[in-house]
Amino acid sequence: MKILLADDDKVTRIRLTAYLHGWGHEVLAAADGLEAWERFRKEPCWLVVSDWQMPGMNGVELVQRIRADAKPGNYVYVILLTSRSEKSDLVEGMEAGADDFVSKPFDKEELRVRIRAGERVIQLERALAEGYQQLAAVNNRMRESLEAAARIQRAFLPKTGQVFPGVQAAWRYLPCDELAGDTLNILCLDDEHLCFYVADVCGHGVAASLLSMTLSRLMSKGAGTEGVLIRHRPDGDAPEPVGPAEVARHLNERFPWNPEAMEYFTLFYGLLNVRTRQLRYVCAGHPRPVLVPATAPAERLLSDPPAVGLLPGAEFVEHTMRLAPGDRLYAFTDGLVEALSPVEEEFGEERLVAAAATRRSRDLPDSIHALVGDVDAWRGRGEPADDQCIIGLEIT
Repeated sequence: MKILLADDDKVTRIRLTAYLHGWGHEVLAAADGLEAWERFRKEPCWLVVSDWQMPGMNGVELVQRIRADAKPGNYVYVILLTSRSEKSDLVEGMEAGADDFVSKPFDKEELRVRIRAGERVIQLERALAEGYQQLAAVNNRMRESLEAAARIQRAFLPKTGQVFPGVQAAWRYLPCDELAGDTLNILCLDDEHLCFYVADVCGHGVAASLLSMTLSRLMSKGAGTEGVLIRHRPDGDAPEPVGPAEVARHLNERFPWNPEAMEYFTLFYGLLNVRTRQLRYVCAGHPRPVLVPATAPAERLLSDPPAVGLLPGAEFVEHTMRLAPGDRLYAFTDGLVEALSPVEEEFGEERLVAAAATRRSRDLPDSIHALVGDVDAWRGRGEPADDQCIIGLEIT
C-alpha cells in the first residue's frame, strides 16, 4: 500500500520509512505538512502517517485539508504521531478527522498493528464503495426500466387536445409511485358512439401496473377494430359497439381469479351515444360516479358488485340513462375519496359530490383540477397513499 509519511525530524523519517518498506509498503516521505499536502495532491494515498507538530503546516491542519478534499469512495486513513497525551489534544485531533494516534516515542510493533488496523478499515471502505457503486448501477437500471414502463403506461392515456363529438372531456392521472395500478381512457368507437372507462387494479407497484397495462392495451382498440369493445354483426354489416355488461363479462373471463396472484380490478365503463345522448354503463365494484346535471342537484350513479376478476361466471348489472346538454359526469378511482386527513379521516364520496357541485360554474378541466386540489388540501402535507385518477365528460 502507498503510504504518505510526514515528519520534520529527519532521523524519525528515515526510521519510519525503513519500517514501512520492511512491511511491504511504498512510502512517499515529506519533511513538513506543506510538502506532504503537495505530494498528496499529486499522488493521492489511502493511508497517511503524520507527525502532529511540524513547521508550516502541522498534522492537524494537514488532516483538515485531506478531509476537505475527500471524494466519495476514496477514504483516507490518518494516523497522527504525537507526544501529547492530554484528552483535549486527542479530541482536537479526532475532530479534525484523525483516525488513530501513536504516542512518541513510538513502539515499532504498536505502529505495525495500527497500520494493519488502518489497512483493514481501508479495505472495508473500498468494499463498501464498490458495493455502493454496484448498487447504484443496479438502481439506475431499475429506474430506467421503471421510467420506460411508465412511458408505456402513459401512452395508453387519452391524447392531449383530443376532440370528441358531442362532448368535452378532461382528466387527471396521478400515480402515487412510478407505476400505477389505475388507468383511464376515452375512445371513439364509431360515428355515434364513444366509450370511456376508469379502472383500479388491486394493489400497488409492478404487479398492479402490469395488469393495468395489459387491460389498457386490450381496451385501446378504437373505431372499426374488432376486439373487446367492437364486434362484427352476424349479417356482415358495419361493426357495432359491445354493451358495457358484455364488456365486463368478457374481461372477467379474460382475467380469471388467481389465488396466488390475487389480482382483480374495479371498473367503470360507459358507452355514450352522442346522437341520442343515451348512456349505458357498468360500475363493477367501483366508486360511484358523480353526475352534475345542468339544472338539478348533483347525484351519484349506481355501483354493483362484484369487481372484475373476482368471481368466475359473474353477471354484471348494466344501467341506462339519458343525459342532457350541460350535464357533467365524473368517474374516478378510490384514491380520491379514500384520501386521509392528518387525523385519519377519509375525504369521502359526499365531500366529492359537494365539491363537484360547487365547481359547476367552472369549465370542465378547471373543475377537475379544483377537485384534485380539494383532495390535496384535505390530505395536508401527507403524501398520497394511492393512485388518483379522474375523468370528466360534459355533454355539449
